[in-house]
Parts: sequence; C-alpha cells; structure tokens
Amino acid sequence: MRKPLLAALAAASVLLAQAPAASAAAHTHAAGWCSEKQSSGRYYYKHGKHWDCVSPGAYCAKEQRGQYGYSMRAAAHAKRYKCAQYAGGAWRWKPAPA
Repeated sequence: MRKPLLAALAAASVLLAQAPAASAAAHTHAAGWCSEKQSSGRYYYKHGKHWDCVSPGAYCAKEQRGQYGYSMRAAAHAKRYKCAQYAGGAWRWKPAPA
C-alpha cells in the first residue's frame, strides 16, 4: 500500500516543480521579440503608426504622447496600450479601450 502512495506523491512533486519553470519559459518566449536593444539604447521602437515593446505603466517619451503601443510582457500585439496623461500631469502607458 505504501509503494503506490509514495510513487503518486513523487509524481505530483515532479509535476509541481516543473509548473513554474514552464510558466517562466512561456513568459520569456512571449517577450523574446522585445529582447533586442535598439540603436536608441531602449527596447521599445516605432513600427508604422504604433510603438512596440512598451512597458505598461511606464512613463512615455515625448514623441509617444497620445499614440498606441503594444506590451513587451505579452505575445506580439496581444495587449494594446495608449500613452495618456494622468491627472498629476505624468504621461504613462495605460490599457487602451477595445
């Protein structure tokens, strides 16, 4: 009776130990397209009429104000943000309405 129980516990511990690693790998893969530093020294860049690889909640550069961008923390073009001014006057990337 003990051997099957121990085998089940061992299998469960292996599965639980691998789950965070798989999640971290998926996150790294999703953000991998933003891993190249641009000539400006930053990771975000303008692509057509929008910005790619922006950091949600981060300050926007002057040239990004009022424009749209896509998150560096998600798969390509999965999460859209807009550079908007908050009540305090700071410009930040915040989720864009659908």
